[in-house]
Amino acid sequence: MARQQLIIVHGMGQHTADSFRDEVRDACREAGGLYDSLRDEDVTGRFDIVPVGYNDIFEEFRAELAERAQPLAERMAAIAGTLPIASSVAARINALESEITDDSFFRTHWLDVLLYRFTILSERVRLRLAEALARTIAEHGSANVHVLGHSLGTAVVHDTLAKAYGPEQMVGPDGSQHSLSPTTHRLGSVHMVANVSRVLQSFIDVKASPVRPGERGCTAEFLEYRHRLDPVARVRPFDPTDNGRWVSHLVFRKAYTLAELTSVTRANTHAIGHYLLNPKVHLPLFRLLFRFRPRKAETEAASERFFARTLRGHAERLEEAFEDFQPRDEDALRDLIRAGQALKALVESFGEEFE
Repeated sequence: MARQQLIIVHGMGQHTADSFRDEVRDACREAGGLYDSLRDEDVTGRFDIVPVGYNDIFEEFRAELAERAQPLAERMAAIAGTLPIASSVAARINALESEITDDSFFRTHWLDVLLYRFTILSERVRLRLAEALARTIAEHGSANVHVLGHSLGTAVVHDTLAKAYGPEQMVGPDGSQHSLSPTTHRLGSVHMVANVSRVLQSFIDVKASPVRPGERGCTAEFLEYRHRLDPVARVRPFDPTDNGRWVSHLVFRKAYTLAELTSVTRANTHAIGHYLLNPKVHLPLFRLLFRFRPRKAETEAASERFFARTLRGHAERLEEAFEDFQPRDEDALRDLIRAGQALKALVESFGEEFE
């Protein structure tokens, strides 16, 4: 088996490519420690992690946009290259800003979401991922390349793949073109952790894009991971059905996975580390990255070790906090902001940080 490549893309917040790589690496090592056959080794030595960060693209605008002297839509429209913002969209942006009461959280987290969704900076983010994707495919072959996005990173992953594998060509500032074929450049797998690509969809409907498994798609396997007590992941979820339209019945059953999680091992159910520690997430990932298929007894023992780490009190508090949370499709972005703020407050009430 050729050495597999895992391209990872972080979500909103103060991340760098290196810091997110460390988060994913630490979580994979912790997950590997649950298994007798992996306990004495570093599982991340079995594959390569290729992190793609974009926080620096937003950083130069963050301080300027955080100053609330003018309406946010006016501040965003001043970013060079951004198309004029329609009055209806401007009103929506300004209303979203009014929802965010924590200035620090607004500056470090929510500005990322708004800058990605409503400004030309999103294309710079997508180009960075497209360049990493093209380089990794050229060096290792597309079947050996896997892509994982978390939170806002799922929108970045979806949109980049939709453009790279779609009819449009992505053109870099140096004139380089990034165009991939679903036939000759099909990826090994795509992993969407706390998928918000449908909340932030813009130029294409996620259900109509080439980001799907099978012959009509860009990947051999498409996997989603959603925690029932992660309110961010509950807003306008991507829920394709087995009706033969998105993919064929055979492809849906064999190449699409939706893992719905319920176990809680930390208050921040949205964190990438919380997801990766769960066997429903790391087992399919390990299977694809280094063909890890533990026997039944080893799997059961690992599950027992995992469940021993679960926090019943945290789960009960989370259930109480979000049992009445009912996202509405007509204003999903506002619901996303409300969900994130509510989860942050609860996480901090447990003495943990919402990163």
